[in-house]
Order: sequence, then C-alpha cells, then structure tokens
Amino acid sequence: MRLSLLPGLITNLQENLAHNCESFHAFHLGKVFRRGAGGSEERVSLAGLLYGPRAQYGLREKDRAAPGFLVVKGILEALFDLFHLRSSAIVWRAANDNWLHPGKAASVAIEGRRLGCAGQIHPEVSERVGVPPFVLFELDFENLLQYAPRQITAQPLPRFPSVERDFAVIVDRNFPAQQIVGWIENLGESLIEQVEVFDQYLGAPIPEGKKSLAYKILYRAEDRTLTDAEINTLHQNLVQQIGDVFGVDRR
Repeated sequence: MRLSLLPGLITNLQENLAHNCESFHAFHLGKVFRRGAGGSEERVSLAGLLYGPRAQYGLREKDRAAPGFLVVKGILEALFDLFHLRSSAIVWRAANDNWLHPGKAASVAIEGRRLGCAGQIHPEVSERVGVPPFVLFELDFENLLQYAPRQITAQPLPRFPSVERDFAVIVDRNFPAQQIVGWIENLGESLIEQVEVFDQYLGAPIPEGKKSLAYKILYRAEDRTLTDAEINTLHQNLVQQIGDVFGVDRR
C-alpha cells in the first residue's frame, strides 16, 4: 500500500542515471493510500519528477539549465489553467515538509484545502538515495478535479482593445503575491479583464525583510474603447484601495 508516487519516480531516476542519462522528466498518475477518518482510503495522485535540462533545439541549446522551483511551479500553474481553476483560489505557501529543500519548495492549496507540494528535494534526502538534486511535485488529483468546473464555456473574441496599467508595492518578504490578485478579482469590477504578477524584486533599495511585487492589470469594455482619463481614474482608485486594505506602500 504505497503512500506516495514519488519513491517509484526516484527509482526510475536511479535506473536512468545508471544508464548515463543526462535528463529525466517523468510523471505518474496513479492510486495511493491516505489515512482518513475511517481508516485508510484510496486516492488518485499525480506526481512528477524533473532532473537535468529539458531538450531544446536551436541556437541556444548550450545555454540549457537544470529546472528549479519556478519551472515546476509554472508546470502546475499551467495545469491549473488547463482545468480552468480560478487563480485567486490557488494559494502558495512555504512548505514545511522536512524532505523538501527549505526555501526552495512550497505547498499549494485551493480555497484553504491542501492540494500538494512542489519544489526541490532536500539535499540530505538526495544524498541518502544516491541521486543528484532534482525538483518534483505531487498533487491530490481528486481534489484538483473537485474544484474544476463541470462545464467550460467559450467566449467570443473582444471587439475593442484593452488598456494595460501596472503598479508595484512593497510588502513583507513572506506576503503571498496571489493575495492581491485574488482581492482584485473578487471586486467584480466589469472593466478589469485580467490581473497577474509579473515581477518580484529583492535587494537595495528595498528594505531588509521586504520585497517589491509588480502587478499588471488589463482593462477592457465590451461596448466601447476606453479613454485614458477613465482608466487612469479607475486605476488610481484601485491602487489606493490596495494600499489601504493591505497596509502596503506603493513603489
């Protein structure tokens, strides 16, 4: 009765390394057993392991780098997007699993319910199993499907152009960037089409223990072309509210 799919993937990595493979990227969708209220229960889990650079072709082939935490996080975000999960419902937090590298791993939850984890294996664990460092993820696939919409609707292409505005705020180092995204999406403002984080900065002149987060917002109306004056007023009011609600300073 296996509790995780990761040991099997690590065994596969060991076998590939024994054949001098430079890269190994694999996933496994299968059944595991978890302890529940009524004893052990069967669950469907999705796990992945990435070691070594991905195969790329072209002029920059020699610049390939081994995947890190951001790569595996991006894979999961693409998976969540594929299942049409609301980005505001997804929360990433520092992982406290002792078999993951501190500072290079995170747990992921949806609406307060843990989905799984992602990040780099702890150096002591990789040394114990005799393999170089690698990144991984494991998700409770049944929980993932539970929050996916049962019906997906298509929308027509927009007739009018969007207007882009951005802003940056200085927050505590452990502040979840997605928290502001979720708050903006829950406002229900019809002119806000998309919100995303596009940059994080640490270091001077940002104070110690703080970080700078930069956000991009797309505004669009379905029935007209928006004017600069209209968008500037809306955007300034929005940024002011963010400062008041979250107690952050605008950069």
